[in-house]
Amino acid sequence: MGVRFPHSAQKLIKNYEFKITNSTLQVMIGILGGVVYLYLSWRMMKENYQEEDMVAFGWVTLIAFLVGSRIAYTLTEPKLWLEFWKMGESNTFGGYILWLLLTWLITSDRGWRFFAFGEDSLINLGWINLIFFIISGQWKLIILLTIVAMIGCLIKGRYRSYPWYKSGKKGFLFLALNILFFIGLSVVFLNYYYLIMALISVVGLVMLGNERYSK
Repeated sequence: MGVRFPHSAQKLIKNYEFKITNSTLQVMIGILGGVVYLYLSWRMMKENYQEEDMVAFGWVTLIAFLVGSRIAYTLTEPKLWLEFWKMGESNTFGGYILWLLLTWLITSDRGWRFFAFGEDSLINLGWINLIFFIISGQWKLIILLTIVAMIGCLIKGRYRSYPWYKSGKKGFLFLALNILFFIGLSVVFLNYYYLIMALISVVGLVMLGNERYSK
């Protein structure tokens, strides 16, 4: 004969078990997502860059994205910043900003073109954002990311033929999709501060497309 708990205790135990299971599932999805991100960083970019550089880049930027997303979510509570495994409690905007900053530093140090490198990293970025959106159940952002990815597939390989894009420099896709994504974020969250990032991307795109500034 098993031990019988009061109804309130049974409910508490069930809720606790669900919470543990849910947290465990988040960690499992996060680990899988991280492994795939590392693989994509190596597989998709090893043809244009040295393999050891891409392996290091994958690890460093993955950690930066995790920590940055957590810091943005718990900005006023520094003691919680390093709990980056809580991917369901994160803000990917912070992770992306830290990713951009670190990538800019790395590309500057290695002598790589930042916007071109960003374009090469689009699949990696899309994937890691998708994992975070799935874990946190942000279905509107999943739909937005899917729409932006579909538009990217349509214009990939075609933008060099646009008469108004004079330089034809690689990096157009990276900046254009940033513009679309941040405009989408401003609509989803009704927060027009995201338009600042879209505007910065517009300026970058104009400079990249102008032959005078792109040499």
